[in-house]
Amino acid sequence: MHNLLFLLLEYLVSALIILLALRFMKKEGAYVALTTLIIASNLGVAKLFNLFGMEVTAANMSMGMAFVIYSIITEVYGQSEGRKAVWIGFFAQFAFLSLGLIYTGYMPSQNDLAQNYLSQAFSLTPRIALGSWIAFLVSGYVAVWVYSMLKGKTKIWMRNNASTKIGQIVDNMIFVTIAFAGLVDWTTYFQIFLTTTLMEIALDYVDTWVVYVGIKFLKNDGSNGVDSEIINSQKA
Repeated sequence: MHNLLFLLLEYLVSALIILLALRFMKKEGAYVALTTLIIASNLGVAKLFNLFGMEVTAANMSMGMAFVIYSIITEVYGQSEGRKAVWIGFFAQFAFLSLGLIYTGYMPSQNDLAQNYLSQAFSLTPRIALGSWIAFLVSGYVAVWVYSMLKGKTKIWMRNNASTKIGQIVDNMIFVTIAFAGLVDWTTYFQIFLTTTLMEIALDYVDTWVVYVGIKFLKNDGSNGVDSEIINSQKA
């Protein structure tokens, strides 16, 4: 129950980060929220915890919310801007890793308290980051492409769910293999992949409201390209 409550808390905080950023910073806020979630997730994903007898990685919810931002950006601004969001997230990961490794490279003084923490935090980060980078770019492009292909042909909730599900499956296949293969036994490996995928798929059904509200915030900013379905859904 303890871990389940914290999983719910991670979901609520991630959604709040996105909505507050969009509400007060509009389009730029989407990129701020994306980079914030990506950097936090790169730290959290290294932690494993038990949920219903299965091994689960932290940052499931926060990392999954990146796909919500893809949906919002692609819906309002189109596929090219969605791809731009993917590259912004990639740059955030690159900068995070580069500076983190530099911080750990300093020779600590006798009064230093952070070296052990930073060394542990970044000890697995290069491998995790490599997996994140490859998975992030490939799955992001796939999710944006699927969403763009379905735009105008399906309801917002349908294309959001389809694009995020496909993107997250691709992301997990690539990331879990690169980050954990050889470090954990195969049972744990498959549990991580299965639980991460199932949780992110389940998240698709509870994040649709974030997509609709986020699109509304950007629409109120006078942005072009918002699907007329949004207006109709608000009248329903």
